[in-house]
Amino acid sequence: MTDNEVVSRIAQKIRAIRHEKNLTIQQLATRSNVSKGLLSKIENSRTVPSLPVFITIIQSLDISLKDFFREMVLSNGLHYLLVKKEQTIAMEQERKTGIRYSYLLSQNISNGTMEAALLSIEPGAKATPTTTDGYEFKYILKGSCEYKINNETITLEEGDALYFDASVPHSPINNSKKKVEMLVVYFTFPR
Repeated sequence: MTDNEVVSRIAQKIRAIRHEKNLTIQQLATRSNVSKGLLSKIENSRTVPSLPVFITIIQSLDISLKDFFREMVLSNGLHYLLVKKEQTIAMEQERKTGIRYSYLLSQNISNGTMEAALLSIEPGAKATPTTTDGYEFKYILKGSCEYKINNETITLEEGDALYFDASVPHSPINNSKKKVEMLVVYFTFPR
């Protein structure tokens, strides 16, 4: 399936679900806070929505992303998504020197969202403590570092895993002379 076919199938599916729910374009525009003109262009495959706009439209149709894509066969003919190393996208989530996130994927789960990223921490890098809604899972792929959670400092080495409530202040610290790489999985739920 080509990129154009994927865009066309997504557009057709949005229009079909809107019709199933007996919504006019104006009603969906009002629900999603997306202009009627933009919705028309999306449904007619004349433009590709940004990811936030796409998610807002899907949520406004009262359907999960999983259900939206359930019947869509991906370009490889299978029902799974493989993200190759060269397809990861650098995220500007935190503007901290020596700390870089690479976005892997995002998936709606029961009443929440799961996001996965790769985190690289350069030698000597130290982040300012941050908080987020939900929980985080960290798995050290390479190297070792310290992870500060509230007032406690935990040493993480290659192969270690850490899961915690991300509403508590937390930050990585790389006091070693080697770059650290870790898999990060975020679980967020509405409060």
